[in-house]
Amino acid sequence: MEREFLDIVPHSNGWCFVGRGLRSPTYPSYHMALAAAKMLRSERRTNSAPVLRHLDLKGRLLPIDDRSVFPEPRFAG
Repeated sequence: MEREFLDIVPHSNGWCFVGRGLRSPTYPSYHMALAAAKMLRSERRTNSAPVLRHLDLKGRLLPIDDRSVFPEPRFAG
């Protein structure tokens, strides 16, 4: 069985998440996009919940640890 992913990615006007080739509305903050992705994940009626991921500094999609209350993306600065 293939795993499903919800990827939280930066957008020109904020943050969005992408899953199944579809993009969510844009949210003004990373935390709002994460909360929306978690809500969508909890509503899905599948055998396994989608894996949440975010981009790191090298452009890799890394899983978000659900035990972390506010997983923050890291930016070069």
